[in-house]
Amino acid sequence: MVTPPLQIAIIDMYDGEPNLGKRCIHGILEKWSKARNIEIKSTIFRLRNYVEIPDDHYDIYISTGGPGSPLDSKHLDWDNLYTAWLEKMVQMGKPVFLICHSFQIACRHFEIGTVSLRRSSQVGILPVHPLTADSLFDHLQDPFYALESRHYQITEPNDEKIKKIGAEILALEKIRPNIPLERAIMAVKFTEKMYGVQFHPEAEPDTLSSFFNEASTKKSIVDEFGIEKWEQIMLHLNDPNTLETTYANFIPNFLDKAIQE
Repeated sequence: MVTPPLQIAIIDMYDGEPNLGKRCIHGILEKWSKARNIEIKSTIFRLRNYVEIPDDHYDIYISTGGPGSPLDSKHLDWDNLYTAWLEKMVQMGKPVFLICHSFQIACRHFEIGTVSLRRSSQVGILPVHPLTADSLFDHLQDPFYALESRHYQITEPNDEKIKKIGAEILALEKIRPNIPLERAIMAVKFTEKMYGVQFHPEAEPDTLSSFFNEASTKKSIVDEFGIEKWEQIMLHLNDPNTLETTYANFIPNFLDKAIQE
């Protein structure tokens, strides 16, 4: 008997803008498929620019990062469609993985905490600190490292709402002893099947190295943050114990968990 391919829906939140995220996600899916000897078929849905959303027959759903404000879109058609879809996925118990912008909208919708603009934008390969044991963190250190590229953050967790929906905060951003500000939430388990992260676990080191070495990208980083920031990014990209470990394990851990359950 022939086993049908695993159906994976990818919700594209990049609004038609050029990005590396989808390419990296496809790379992870291809490697995971070969390593597990599982045939997969992925389908992309362009939510923000074409108002496309997957139906409920897919086995696994991955929703990407993207540009812009997770607050200003609250009453737009695509945002309303997306939050209704989130509710349906929760009710059906579907495996869903939310990245960055998708995560921010989910946190806003489920009232996990306060979604706000950071005092300054965040970019770099930075430490993430797990708060609890979860199979999502298998084969990762504490802290592990991941790409952050964000203007917004989730703080001030709504403990009452989190408890009511059965969610759990899984990780916080880097420890900053000299900065008297609350650390942002970096990962949430919304349900047993729905996870979301503020960072980019799909980021692949070689792809990022080429991107950050582009003259325009380097100039942008140096102009906004200084040469030390760019040098720190490149140092982490050349360290196999930082981003490579996250890329090789984080989303594959979610996929493993999704098919096991």
